Amino acid sequence: MARKRRTSPLEDLVEIASILPYWASLIIAVVCYMLFHHYATSELDLAVKQGSANPYDMSGMLFKAVASALQYIVPMAFVIGAAVSGLKAFRGRKLAEYYVSTPTQNTPRTEAHSTPGDTSKPTDSMSWTQFELLVGHAFRQLGYSVIDGGESGADGGVDVHLRKDGHAYLVQCKHWKTKSVGVSVVRELYGVIAGDGARGGFVVTSGYFTEEAKAFASGKRIGLIDGVKLDKMIRYAKKSVPDDALRQVESAPGSPSCPKCSSVMVKRKARQGQHAGLEFWGCSQFPKCRGIKAS
Repeated sequence: MARKRRTSPLEDLVEIASILPYWASLIIAVVCYMLFHHYATSELDLAVKQGSANPYDMSGMLFKAVASALQYIVPMAFVIGAAVSGLKAFRGRKLAEYYVSTPTQNTPRTEAHSTPGDTSKPTDSMSWTQFELLVGHAFRQLGYSVIDGGESGADGGVDVHLRKDGHAYLVQCKHWKTKSVGVSVVRELYGVIAGDGARGGFVVTSGYFTEEAKAFASGKRIGLIDGVKLDKMIRYAKKSVPDDALRQVESAPGSPSCPKCSSVMVKRKARQGQHAGLEFWGCSQFPKCRGIKAS
């Protein structure tokens, strides 16, 4: 795994701003400018009236100088972040328009009726970044707040973060390089969901899922969205009710908190002892924390 490049505070601020809706970043930019500008100018007036140069006044002048710079730097960072967020939303919308306007040779199929390469879809010509933007747009149409782009690199880590009704959801995208998505991908996302304390998650692919993957996701807070369901989300998001995969995740009860460390808990099955075979809630921070609860 490549080591993540160290970023400057300004870059971190731009990244934070790009996570927010573009309108929120613009509002924060205006508020920050007004606050820093007020402090910078008021300190200047105070220093002129006092006309002294004792250490206390010098520290005030230093803070005034910092505020004078921050009144432009901080708003600029939020404006850049707003531009990044708005650009991603715009690109996602354009990709959806391209998807809808581009005919397919065959209707997307499920695993039971599909073989690799038998369906030509608009997503086939998209890069992995474009596919993630398209997926983000599809969820945005269903009322989710979308944060596009997770770890850097194709299919690396969590690709899209979502929020809805105060809950966080994680999305893992699998594009055209993987026609069939197996259980390992679903199991990995399940572990990330537990570790991050998210409400649930989705695995989205332009292909299909194996039976093992479907069996593992059944009853868990993971929705599987294959090429057929994704096509429906993009084409009919504003006309149809949410898919079963979305409803399964949104309606799933949240995991309890660990009684020892307050981390989210995950369901496990005892493999030995007098309770072998029984399910229970175990701390997601195991083995650091060994908190348990009855299921």
